[in-house]
Amino acid sequence: MAPVAAFSALGTTAKDLLYGSAKAGKFQYDKVLNVTSKTADGVEFNISAVGKDDKLDMALKGSYAAAKYSVVAILAQSGKLQLASTYKELVPGLNVTLTGTVPDVESGKVQVDYTALPHVNARAAATLTAAPKLDVAVTTGVNDLTVGGEASYDTSTSAITKWVVGAGYTRADYQAAVTLSDKNEVTGLVAHNVTPDTRIGAEVVRDLGKGTTTFAAGLAKTSPDGALTKLKLDNNGVVSVLYEQDLKARTKLAVSGQFDALNLNKAPKFGFGYNINY
Repeated sequence: MAPVAAFSALGTTAKDLLYGSAKAGKFQYDKVLNVTSKTADGVEFNISAVGKDDKLDMALKGSYAAAKYSVVAILAQSGKLQLASTYKELVPGLNVTLTGTVPDVESGKVQVDYTALPHVNARAAATLTAAPKLDVAVTTGVNDLTVGGEASYDTSTSAITKWVVGAGYTRADYQAAVTLSDKNEVTGLVAHNVTPDTRIGAEVVRDLGKGTTTFAAGLAKTSPDGALTKLKLDNNGVVSVLYEQDLKARTKLAVSGQFDALNLNKAPKFGFGYNINY
């Protein structure tokens, strides 16, 4: 029996196509450089530099993953140190993650993921403060159908601050999802693998309170040499384009652009990412 997807995974294929991810290609309008290396004993180091306007932000990341646990540390240019540690299978199906930022004493957070029960995927997270904020997400499903929801609760006000419910349907060549949020918005997502190297997708958001609807549609195509081309168009006439290619082994270049097709006098946006893995 296949495991039930987490609530955050509903509509992931369409979201990755339209908004991007590290694996699916991300529209990037800054100037980004990433250099990654890995030691013989499995410690991975990453140096990133992000140039935006006339400012350059750099960060150093170190990570290590073993069979049962993983540790990540990120030192930002501001001097803050982000820490995360995950212990897997504390008991069967239970993973625990601790995160926090030094020196921010209010940033501590614990997250628990549980997948041992048949047809259930559950996640709970809480801030480590005197009045913690709680996030809970649960999904259940059978075969290709998944339903669930997530909610946030603030113990200081004894109130639910946000919630979302939704359902998803996944087949070998397409994925569809629909959600309803506390903002009175209904969101529909669909993605279709037209061929092994071509994918199309769309998102429709209906604001039930305002009576307005927004659309976005996208196309992704992978060429025989592995190059990725993505195109996105929304109902405001904004066109986003991405081209990503491995220049040589362990080196990848991504170039993005965005312009307003309904107002060509508006300045376009451009950005690039260059990744080197040793």
